[in-house]
Amino acid sequence: MAMWTLTTQHKKNAVEKQFWRKDGETIIRTEGYRWGTFYCESDDQPEIDLANPDEYNLSESDYDWELDNLDDGCWAEWDWPVDMTEEQQDEIMAAWEEDYFDGMEQLGWSCDDTEYILMGPLELSDEDGNTVGQGEPD
Repeated sequence: MAMWTLTTQHKKNAVEKQFWRKDGETIIRTEGYRWGTFYCESDDQPEIDLANPDEYNLSESDYDWELDNLDDGCWAEWDWPVDMTEEQQDEIMAAWEEDYFDGMEQLGWSCDDTEYILMGPLELSDEDGNTVGQGEPD
């Protein structure tokens, strides 16, 4: 079985979406990163459109991609339940700023799922670090 590495070719094209749940409510925290790298094991070279015009959701992929690294978080946004007050939102954001995951868990929230999305052209490399394919930018 061979190891394959998938990475973004341009800055600000890796996204992590965390789904936090508590008492039937869901908060989604989306964070953008300058670079993202993932790897998987496969007998055959992964068949991926490396031009990636529509974005590539690794969670919905036919391959079992594992996170290697996300570098240099550069933006973040929150999607709140419609009935959540501004005070509750402020409390959650303050807990995140103070203790990240631990702060959220102290407030009773649980991160039940995380999705990773890569946008723009991608680069695929083999286990020896040889580039086997690159997407062409639009």
